[in-house]
Amino acid sequence: MLSKDNKIKLFFAGDFCSKPSTSKISVSDYLKSLIKSCDVKVINFEVPLKPEMEMPPQGRERFFQHDDVPDFLRELGFNVFSLANNHAFDWGDEGFKKTKAALGEAAFGAGTYEEAYKPKIVAVNGIKIGFLGLSFAAYTGVFDDVIKHDGLGCAYINDLKVNHVIIEAKKEVDYLFILPHDGIEYIDIPLPETIARYRDFIDYGADGVIAAHPHCPQGWEEYNGKPIFYSLGNFLFNSKEGYDYRATNRPHWYEGLCVVMTIADGKLNWEVVNTRNVDNVGIEINHDEARNKHNETICQYLTNKDKYNTYLKKICTDLGMKEMSIIDKTIHPQSLKLCTKLLFTCWKDKLRGKNKTNDYSLLRLLTHDARRNLLMWTIKRGCL
Repeated sequence: MLSKDNKIKLFFAGDFCSKPSTSKISVSDYLKSLIKSCDVKVINFEVPLKPEMEMPPQGRERFFQHDDVPDFLRELGFNVFSLANNHAFDWGDEGFKKTKAALGEAAFGAGTYEEAYKPKIVAVNGIKIGFLGLSFAAYTGVFDDVIKHDGLGCAYINDLKVNHVIIEAKKEVDYLFILPHDGIEYIDIPLPETIARYRDFIDYGADGVIAAHPHCPQGWEEYNGKPIFYSLGNFLFNSKEGYDYRATNRPHWYEGLCVVMTIADGKLNWEVVNTRNVDNVGIEINHDEARNKHNETICQYLTNKDKYNTYLKKICTDLGMKEMSIIDKTIHPQSLKLCTKLLFTCWKDKLRGKNKTNDYSLLRLLTHDARRNLLMWTIKRGCL
């Protein structure tokens, strides 16, 4: 058993992406010292490095990070990098391989089928700590086929194999943290299905769940004595060429959560730190009291069923009428336009001697469980 003088500290940060060079990005001294004071520092390396080879065109934008990002993050102190995310294979196998080579053994969460589902284990002061990265089925590079396990990819969050992996991993490690990459983007509470799945991880033996992907902080709770953070939001995310780009209509895009976990005397404690991205060139602690009040509000939704249901209905209404492309393309006349376009593309590709099109728009809409769940909640609540 560890003494208080021999405690272990872990630092968790959310999504990171910088297409421009990190040479102009500064991190506040306090935040840097906080990161370096921890033994294990974990971050989601959201977007791959760009390979030298040319890639065939596709219907969606391919994101990539500047080649100096790995060194920038390492200099900050990060020493564990999750690659389990929906952009990990934006540049195919070659982009993934370049990214993995740049991060080395510190990277986990993607690779062959066996590698993707294998927890990353770090030993500190005689204590083994495991990390399991999981991602939803989207775009390419997720092992969401129960039969096809060849090639490279990420572990699928809703594969029943995951439950067994957690059980087996707990036999090898003292503490196990699940890092899911899932949820609905730009909303600040999780869906009921997400809550149930993350609690499931705890029931199967995980000691904590620290999630990302929505690109904004969501609430957190203590479940059976274990922490669940439904989204840390962005540590910094800039997928555009310059520093002056500003994400619009994306509430809390420039706000993030970081978590400091402390293991001492066989107990796990945690502290939440608010951060913010300043003009894509600065990352600092956010001391704004309004952030703390917002955190309290969204955490209350998780403990108050009536407030949660009222807020969920508002989200379904807002997204159903405005932003969620899956809703527009599924029950809106736009669906006819999209299907017609895809059929025309397939016909055109056939004439060119191609066996299939690389436009997977409809497939992407169907294979993101969280988006499908949101559509179902929207229809059930009569929000459209």
